[in-house]
Amino acid sequence: MTSALKEKIIERMEAKNLSIAELERRAGLSIHSVRNILKGRIKKPSAQSLQAIAEALECSIIDLMSASSTRNDGYSPELHGRIRKRSRMDHPDLMLDCSKQILALIEEKEIKVSVDEYLDALKKVYFYSSREEPRRFDMRFAEWLIESQFDDYKASPK
Repeated sequence: MTSALKEKIIERMEAKNLSIAELERRAGLSIHSVRNILKGRIKKPSAQSLQAIAEALECSIIDLMSASSTRNDGYSPELHGRIRKRSRMDHPDLMLDCSKQILALIEEKEIKVSVDEYLDALKKVYFYSSREEPRRFDMRFAEWLIESQFDDYKASPK
């Protein structure tokens, strides 16, 4: 699977506030099927799976496969507008906790990332974690995001 397809699925999931499990449920797919596609365990997803995912995300397969709808900053226009509208930091303690936890995860996994990549991950984890009460850092989401977003950035062995 191309990284562009992976990014499109993730962007659309975030824009619709869907978890992987919810996307699988809405698409009528088996448990872990979307996770396996995003992790690259399923290299060539079937047309039926892609169609089901596209329908659950309310788009077409072409929308998922095309590179043109993504902005230069990696966000779809829909997600970019949503994040810009939600960009107030209403929960500074949550932001601080997210920052510390993400840095710890990156250090623990010995991943080399740029400042922009770190800030992008921080923003995604903060907004995801701030969606529900009580507002607290979501370790499962952060681990999934770090593993899926920075899988290719592992530091070389010393």
